[in-house]
Amino acid sequence: MSNKWIEQQLDVLNEQGLYRSMLDIDSATGPRVRVDGQEKLAFCSNNYLGLAGHSDIVTVVQDGVAHWGFGAGASRLISGNQSPHGKLQQRLARWLGKQAALVFPTGYMTNLAILGALPGKDDLILLDKLVHASIVDGAKSSDATVRVFPHRQIDKIHRLLERGGFRQAYIVTESLFSMDGDSADLVELVELKKKYEACLIVDEAHALGCIGPGGKGCAAETGLLGDVDIVVGTFSKALGGAGGFVAADRSIVEILINKARPFIYTTGVPAVHCLAAETALNIIDREPQRREKLNENARILRNRLNEMELNTAASDSYIIPIVVGDAQTTVDLSVKLWEAGIMIPAIRPPTVAPGSSRLRISLMCEHTSADLDSLCDCLQKVSAANHLGQVK
Repeated sequence: MSNKWIEQQLDVLNEQGLYRSMLDIDSATGPRVRVDGQEKLAFCSNNYLGLAGHSDIVTVVQDGVAHWGFGAGASRLISGNQSPHGKLQQRLARWLGKQAALVFPTGYMTNLAILGALPGKDDLILLDKLVHASIVDGAKSSDATVRVFPHRQIDKIHRLLERGGFRQAYIVTESLFSMDGDSADLVELVELKKKYEACLIVDEAHALGCIGPGGKGCAAETGLLGDVDIVVGTFSKALGGAGGFVAADRSIVEILINKARPFIYTTGVPAVHCLAAETALNIIDREPQRREKLNENARILRNRLNEMELNTAASDSYIIPIVVGDAQTTVDLSVKLWEAGIMIPAIRPPTVAPGSSRLRISLMCEHTSADLDSLCDCLQKVSAANHLGQVK
């Protein structure tokens, strides 16, 4: 086999500023990380509440491995279903006020499972343009008709639903968008869901643990959790672990168990991941100051970046993009920040649309005021040197 055509594609990616490579990080994820013996102040982790290294979680994982081992050994429909799976699922269902929940190895697989198993060929799937790739891929795997509406443009959804011609409509959105840091208009989406008897699927991946009463997410914050048909969540962000889940009516969960290929044909998530997730929920419940500090950090930093006239899109959260535009320019800025001790990787197409490359800042509750000062000082120097101050 000749790899010449592959090498040519890599050359093109490099010329366009789209070539990617991975860093070897020699420390736990946190506000500071070590790379090649150098400490960097990191503003790129989704470990929003700092739970990945929490002593309670470390202890429960150590004890859990001693009892349960590490791997599940088989799919959950064979012999990989252990009691921590069921216990966590019951906890998640109660937490979110749903009849049942189902745990998956990743959030990505959760979205693939839902959209691959539920909608059929006579159905309609409506996706916000900025939803995560896992939602897009899940919709593509379905036999349903898929339509994409411009970000947060409710009138477009209304027109698509008004046309009719479908058996069941599925409206799918993230609650907190992972690249822009803004929120879905859940009030309007619930109204549309009711009017057209649609199924509303909300991916709370970036909101759970951090937003709403008890950290239950954006739908809970707006008092609409009961109106969301299917809640998708992950353990890999605020909960500091790995895995994903769906919470919904029992019949929906049962259909996923019986029809969702990403559930049926994969080894079960390790039991210790479930123990870690349940412990994380306990911490979130008893330490609300973590999410309070996170959101206060976000408010302070957004205000400072806006005063610097940097383009932070419509962020209203602890995910704050600095939209630059050109991919190579964004990479160059990321490198300059790196050299100054700040770690914020460049986000480029296909993760974001062409012409909207950005530095994506994600905050943690463990970032201090001094950390925010350091970030702003570096950004001030870099933005002044590269004329980044633009009209938002």
